[in-house]
Amino acid sequence: MPVVRYQIRDEYGLADPELYKPTKRDDPEEILEGVAMAGLVGVLRQLGDLAEFAAEIFHDLHEEVMTTAVRGHALMLRVQQLEAEFPSTEKSFMSQTNPLQFIYNTGIDWHPNIQTDQNLITRGDLPRFILDSYEESRGPPRLFMLDKFDVAGAGACLKRYSDPSFSRWT
Repeated sequence: MPVVRYQIRDEYGLADPELYKPTKRDDPEEILEGVAMAGLVGVLRQLGDLAEFAAEIFHDLHEEVMTTAVRGHALMLRVQQLEAEFPSTEKSFMSQTNPLQFIYNTGIDWHPNIQTDQNLITRGDLPRFILDSYEESRGPPRLFMLDKFDVAGAGACLKRYSDPSFSRWT
């Protein structure tokens, strides 16, 4: 599975370099004050980037919730339709006077062990916005380039990288 990451830019790289350039007098306090101000500006811009990313995620999540709500509403309408049709079916069933008709009618096979624990209303796959983030993420590192330095041979680095017992503390 790919590693999903959000790249946060450097806080000093986000600020305007004019804030922390040396002043005319090269006063150390002014330089430090400029660097501190640049850091604060950078942190605020980082927060803005993260807020934009969170807004995008929550917007897509809201769309997914609305899609699920529409499916739930359609399911509720179908159940209401069945509830409306049930009394007429029940009435015709109860009006049968011959009990032998029920004995010789095998009906349908009953499967009482049907277990549906999840995905009653939603689809079974991941939402589109989560799949998009997986597609945009980087793949595994190119560890085959390190195999020439390993005595175990070709594919050993990738095997160690993907083996959870290799890095487990005992």
